[in-house]
Parts: sequence; C-alpha cells; structure tokens
Amino acid sequence: MDLIQLKIKNDHSIIKYIKIMRKFDSSLSVGTIKKRIEDNDFVIAFDLEYYDVVEDMNGIDKKELFDNMINELSQAGAEIDIYQNEELITLEVFHNWLESLKQTSQQIECDIDRELNSH
Repeated sequence: MDLIQLKIKNDHSIIKYIKIMRKFDSSLSVGTIKKRIEDNDFVIAFDLEYYDVVEDMNGIDKKELFDNMINELSQAGAEIDIYQNEELITLEVFHNWLESLKQTSQQIECDIDRELNSH
C-alpha cells in the first residue's frame, strides 16, 4: 500500500482549505478536518493503489483528483507537508511517483492488448 497523507499548517485560511478537501472527500466532517489541522495531525490520506472499477469505467481518476486537490490547496496558500507511508516527501517526489504509476498502468494495458491480439 502506498499511503499518501497530508498535513496542513494552521493559518487564517482553514475554511478555504476545508472546502477544497471536502470536494475530494465529502465523508470528512468540517469539524474533523479543522481539528486535525489545529492538532498538526494528518488531515487527509489517499492510497495510491486505490482502484474502483465503476470509477474507471466512468473515466474518474482518483489519483488525478487527489493531485488536483493538492495543487488547489497550494494555490489557495496552504503550507502542505506530504508523507508517503509516514515519510516526508517533496511534491516533486509525489509527482514522479504518480507518473511512475501511470506509466506502469499504461504498460500493463499494452501488454494485455498485445496478449489478446496474439491469440
């Protein structure tokens, strides 16, 4: 499991950050997110190995949505610490990991197509 977790520095824009995060995961309550930010706890987490067949069939890429949320938080002024499996990483490392996952997925799809067409 590749768990990505975010911590957000407590500042005067918490409400703005909460709105952005709830667009990604509406199951998190406003109070929970606010308390986690205030306590310098992990605010939100996402498993990069997450896969949902229905979302895939509907063209929904949760990894891309999570990345967009991070970008939107940054643009809103949030100071974000990104952790992969509880180890602090940079945004660049996170993006490289996403790109690696995308390339692996594309290679698997090509291999499957090639295998299906060879029979």
